[in-house]
Amino acid sequence: MLEIIQIIALIQGLFLLSVLIVKQESYKRVNFLLLLGSIIALLLNIVGDDDFNLFFSNANWYFFQSPLIITLFFLLIKYHNSKQDKFQLRDFLYFIPYLFFITLQIAEDILGKNIWLMIGEILAGVTLLVYLGYTIYDIIKNKKEKWMLFFIVPYALMNLIEEISFIKIKNYDYFPFLETYGIIGLSAILLYMILFKLVVSPKSILPKADTMAYKTSSLSKSKAEVYKREFLRLMDKEKLFTNSNITVNQVAQKMGIPRQHLSEVLNVYLKSNFQDYMNKCRAEEFVACFKDEKFKNYSIMGIANEVGFKSKSSFNTTFKKIYGVTPSEFKKALPSVV
Repeated sequence: MLEIIQIIALIQGLFLLSVLIVKQESYKRVNFLLLLGSIIALLLNIVGDDDFNLFFSNANWYFFQSPLIITLFFLLIKYHNSKQDKFQLRDFLYFIPYLFFITLQIAEDILGKNIWLMIGEILAGVTLLVYLGYTIYDIIKNKKEKWMLFFIVPYALMNLIEEISFIKIKNYDYFPFLETYGIIGLSAILLYMILFKLVVSPKSILPKADTMAYKTSSLSKSKAEVYKREFLRLMDKEKLFTNSNITVNQVAQKMGIPRQHLSEVLNVYLKSNFQDYMNKCRAEEFVACFKDEKFKNYSIMGIANEVGFKSKSSFNTTFKKIYGVTPSEFKKALPSVV
């Protein structure tokens, strides 16, 4: 029965990988690579279990055990909930517990078990449980990918049980069901869920690449960087956003560039649209003015109008979105913040 589950999971996993690879240009690169790595790690773990390897008897594929899967899923959720487009070098540090685990496994094969190796395995296991806990917290906090909780929560509980059993009886295989039908079956279900979601709700799996809309654009990266710097200079020095009627066409004309190039710079290089960016600048300028003695006799809306907001509703909505509080709440908290 277990072999049937492994074969089914392998087939649907390979199909899922082929779908992802064919459409890879549609997705943000870092998210795509993390999901690809997660699926490959899951597949290798499913077919390469120590005691139930589908291809080789008595093989020990510990390179693809839970520590790698947990780390990749942790980073997958982390990047899905952020707007980062490139993998940050500092995030390689999250792989330290996994590398530590691999080192311990190799040392155990050579030296046999001893108390120090066991302590190391416990520390690595606890760190990975923290990863799982934070992943669950991140999903709940951002209210995204909640469907993944159906996998992450049971997976975390299984790893917790395994860790407790190892601490108590120095054995990860005390509950063989968890290693076989538990984790392998759960992983097979997850692969099916990812495939299903990729069809009915692809954005819940991978965010779309912003550059797709500008695939045929003539704007080079070097020119885009020049335009970006000039746009930011105009916002910082000339504060064009304080004109409540400013349009993207007017700014593009002032910069002497085509409107579509400015839109591309905003969407691809500043991860925003024109109106949202203007409102962000206005909200930040409002905070600066609010703390300025020159504006101490102005009302909240008086300052809001000065920085370019036309309506109270737009101002309140933008401000709360950026700072998490209403302007009135910000005013009340300001004395304790400054």
